[in-house]
This record gives sequence, C-alpha cells and structure tokens, in this order.
Amino acid sequence: MNAKFRPLYLLVGFAGLFFLFFRIVADLQNLDLVLVISVAVPDMLFFYLAYLTYPPEADTERYRN
Repeated sequence: MNAKFRPLYLLVGFAGLFFLFFRIVADLQNLDLVLVISVAVPDMLFFYLAYLTYPPEADTERYRN
C-alpha cells in the first residue's frame, strides 16, 4: 500500500473515534448499539488500512518463507 495515504487513514479513523465518543457521551441514556457498531467497524477498517501502509520490518522477512 502507498504510504502517502497513511495520514488520511489515521485522520479519518481518529475523527470517527471522536464522533463515536461524542455520540456515546451525548446519548448515554439511550445508547444505540447499532450506531456504535456502524461507526466502530469503519474506524477499525481505516486503522487497519493505515497499518498496511507501514513497511515490513527486516527481521520478519525471513519468517515469511
């Protein structure tokens, strides 16, 4: 994956977490689990995409074969 997208993935992921935290605090009495899951799953996807942009470590290359 291209490393130039890493800041974008992290920005979207953290913005989603901020939105999720805000929604949980604002709607604490009527917490909707569907909303929590529908925001948390895309956030995890963006953090995973950011993780994929990091280069592999040199020590782990020999264990892949």
